[in-house]
Amino acid sequence: MKLIRLLTLTVAASAFTLTAVSCKEEKGPAAKVGDKIDDALDARPAEGIRDAVEKVTE
Repeated sequence: MKLIRLLTLTVAASAFTLTAVSCKEEKGPAAKVGDKIDDALDARPAEGIRDAVEKVTE
């Protein structure tokens, strides 16, 4: 019985972990507008680093 319980918990934990990892977080309309405002004001956290990365990836 202990083995069955352990296997059940292991399978459930694995399924939960794989589901949580595979979920893609999408930004809503308010977050997108907020990002555009931050970009326009150059008020993003670590602005210099982000600008450097943007220049390299262009």
